[in-house]
This record gives sequence, structure tokens and C-alpha cells, in this order.
Amino acid sequence: MDKNIKSQPSYNQDVLKIIKEKHGYSYDYIRKSIRGDRTGIICDIIKAEYKRLDNEYRIVRENQAKRLKKEKDNNK
Repeated sequence: MDKNIKSQPSYNQDVLKIIKEKHGYSYDYIRKSIRGDRTGIICDIIKAEYKRLDNEYRIVRENQAKRLKKEKDNNK
């Protein structure tokens, strides 16, 4: 028997925490807003803010990884 298992998206927990502290909504509401299960102006704001913060988080993480790799290569 095949089961349809819907994989759940994983969200950046650090970004979710920032949004929760800023807006005061629950994690569940924030995730539903990002996913599109909730509609409205606040949900659109939360979704746009999540995308922006997650993008910035990835850029910082990539830059840090490049810097560490460069330091490692210089130490050889």
C-alpha cells in the first residue's frame, strides 16, 4: 500500500522567532501565513518579512562559510 506522505516544509526557526517577537503572533499562525493558509494584510506582511529575513540570513550564512573557508585555505 502506497501512502501519500506530504512532506512538511521546514522554516528557519531563527526568523520565525524574530517575527514572533516583533508581531506577537503564535508560531502556528506565522507558519500558516507564510504557507498561504491564512489571508489578509497582516499575513501578507508576515510572508514578505519572512522572505526578506530568510534571504538575509542565507546571505550572512554563505558569507560566513566563504570567510571560514578562505581562512582555512590561508592557514595551509
